[in-house]
Formats: sequence, structure tokens, C-alpha cells
Amino acid sequence: MTLGIAWLRTIGGVRELVIASDSRLSGGQFWDANPKIMLLPRSDAVLSFAGSTSDAYPLMLQAYNSIRMHPPASSRALDLEDLKGHLIRMFNHSRSFISGLPHGQIAPDEPEALFMLSGYSWKKKAFRVWTLHYDRSLHGFTFRPAKEWGGQTVGSAKLIAYAGDEGPVQAAKAELVSLLRHRAKLTEGSFDMEPFEVLRDLIRSGAHPSIGGPVQVVKIYEHANAVPVGVYWPDKKSGTVSVLGRPLMSYEKTQWGVLDPDAPARAYPAPALDNATSEESTGNQAAAE
Repeated sequence: MTLGIAWLRTIGGVRELVIASDSRLSGGQFWDANPKIMLLPRSDAVLSFAGSTSDAYPLMLQAYNSIRMHPPASSRALDLEDLKGHLIRMFNHSRSFISGLPHGQIAPDEPEALFMLSGYSWKKKAFRVWTLHYDRSLHGFTFRPAKEWGGQTVGSAKLIAYAGDEGPVQAAKAELVSLLRHRAKLTEGSFDMEPFEVLRDLIRSGAHPSIGGPVQVVKIYEHANAVPVGVYWPDKKSGTVSVLGRPLMSYEKTQWGVLDPDAPARAYPAPALDNATSEESTGNQAAAE
């Protein structure tokens, strides 16, 4: 299934929202190269999911399309806080067209998926994360906001949200507390890349078969731009760069930085293509044309 985490990272006076996830889809087999974070057709927000792809992927694609179909949403004139309401209405509207139910069933099955909407609000001048989830009592999708951790010293702020299976999520929470305590940051300071380290270690451990594949990362900056960051996977020594969960082919190149999973505090420039790879890319392009 999924382990997704979104958190506010603060380094010095610079803040950014980091969204990370594993890349595994499962259902009789493991497929470890799948996007679970979608960049929306506006630069200040992303939508990620956990759960069944039969519910999640159609709604995510319709979310993308619905923003394209509503100019205030695509231009960002519609603030992130209001975009949340637009997406919830769209989710519930889309599900109203489910038909052909099994004999005797009067309502569609409840969706086995939830979403995290993460981005920067120009109205609030702040990063926001909401979980968009189905509420049985409302017979539709609603939301809950991510909240800052309590018990922090003055000047400290830790904002984090999780999405995924209960086992991996609970394990991630426990490991994060342990790591912060070890670094004397449990009640002081802000998050750096500790949640990334926890996600990385849980994937590598193999203790939770529902999560796997490369860690995928998107960062959202205070200048309201979201970018997919590459990750060397399984490690920097391999030289293999994954973006949004998929290892790049030899002639592909990302224009953004690449993280070393064992030292994720800085991003390296994307590796250059060598001559042989460039020739292969040119040949493939010519063949396609």
C-alpha cells in the first residue's frame, strides 16, 4: 500500500514543505516504480495518496483535470485553502456517477483511499497540509488539517502528517520520536530531513511488505513552486536516479537536484549525460520521429 509523509522543514530562516512516499503498488505482485505524489497544474500544491489505486488514481486524475477546467484554480487566484473545498466537491461529485451496483446494494462501496493536499497558502502566508478522507457519517469526502506537535519549547515548530497503512504509519511515528530523542530535538527545534530518514529505513528494512521501492520526494518552496527532487536509489554509489518513484532510463535527465538517501540534507546537481548516452537518446528520438 503506502507510507507517505509531509512535513515542514526549517533550516536557518528558510522553510520548505517536503512530501515523501514509497513507490510500491501491490496486489498479487510488487511494482516498485509508481508515482504516489502528483504535481497539480498550479505551482503551489501537490496531491498524494494512500490506499487502493482503483479509487485513488481516477480521483487524482480528475483533480488534475478539474483544476485545468477552473481558471481561478489553475492561475492560483483561488487560494490553497479554497482549492481544498473545490477538490472535496469534485471528489463527491465524481462518485455520484457510480452505477451498476451488485444486486441488493443501494450505495457504492466506500473508497479505500485517502489523500494529502500539501501546499503554500498565499492568503495565510503559510504552508498547509490536509488529509482528504471519506467520512461514513457524511457519506462523502471531508478533510482534517495537519497540526503542529504539542509540548514544544518557545520558537520550536513541528508540522507533520502521515498517510498509509496503520502498521507502517505507527512504526514511522515511533521511529521518528526515537530519532528526535536521540538527537535532542524531541521538544526543541524543527524538522530537518528526519522523516525522510525514517521512511528510508523502513523501506530498507523490509519489515513492512506493503511499502517498498525508491523514496520519492517533492519540495514546495515559499516562492510557491513545487519541484520533484531526484533520489539516488538504492544508494548514491549505484548512480541510479529515481524521480517520482521511477528509476530514470539512461538517456533521461532531471533538471532538479538529486538527494543522497544516506545524507539527505543537501541535494546534488543532476548527473550529466555522457556522450554515449546522448547519442543513444538522439538515436531513439530520431527513431520515434
